[in-house]
Amino acid sequence: MTSYELWLFLHVTAVALWLGGAVAAQVFGALAKRSGDPARSAAFGQDMAKLGPWVFMPSSLVVLVTGIALVEDGNWDWGEPYILLGLLGWAFVSFAGFGYVNRQMQALGARMASEGPSPELGARVTQLILFARALILVLFVVLFLMVVKP
Repeated sequence: MTSYELWLFLHVTAVALWLGGAVAAQVFGALAKRSGDPARSAAFGQDMAKLGPWVFMPSSLVVLVTGIALVEDGNWDWGEPYILLGLLGWAFVSFAGFGYVNRQMQALGARMASEGPSPELGARVTQLILFARALILVLFVVLFLMVVKP
């Protein structure tokens, strides 16, 4: 096994964990919302606030580090459009997801724990879920660019 193959394996594994986990989280979010149970939606928000820093953030960092290693080890050109767009997409999703969505989910989870579920908090969780879906779409675009390398 070459170092390039190792970086590629780690890169693809981290992408699968990050993107697959995000899609699974959306499914569970939709199920929680459809249940009509505010407590279930509150628990979902609290769980997502924990999942971000423990699963999504580490996997996104592995994606970045191994992506850089792949460019260097594979003698790719940093000026390739798919590499630049991939880095921009990674930065946007990472900063928006971890800097905004995760913090908001933590705050909402804390409010739900202290105040109890409410229609206002449920609506806010729904907004965050929709924004997270847009971030997942960006990740799929980046994945497409990495695979096709236009």
